[in-house]
Amino acid sequence: MNPPPGILRWAVKTSFVRYVRVIAAGTVEVTGGAVLGADDVIEFPLVAAVRVPEGRELSFGGGVRFRAHHGALDVNLTGLRLVLRPDGGHLGIDGLVLATLPPGRELLPTLTEAGVAVFGNVYPAGTGLAPLDTAVPIDF
Repeated sequence: MNPPPGILRWAVKTSFVRYVRVIAAGTVEVTGGAVLGADDVIEFPLVAAVRVPEGRELSFGGGVRFRAHHGALDVNLTGLRLVLRPDGGHLGIDGLVLATLPPGRELLPTLTEAGVAVFGNVYPAGTGLAPLDTAVPIDF
């Protein structure tokens, strides 16, 4: 099933979400218009879409926060920005590149060095994250 226009659907990393919820007995909280589905996929609403000469830049509202271990694990993902170009792209938050995307249409993010720190240095750079699924208005 395709997502409705103006949505980014992302499960972040299935094993991470399962760890936070089940093993660490932590919480997954969505804010600012993001929606957590029964399948642990988070839907982030599109807030801006810009065409640039070399591609497209999409900004999404809402956020998701993962907490466990009495605050020792605290990962907050807000202000997602997806940059798409013919030679690849990236997913960013707060001005840093969280994950890179390969060239082509597949949105398969891999963690960057900056992203390693965001996830508490648990996963090494190059670790695959959950695929992204997005839809934007057709006139974009």
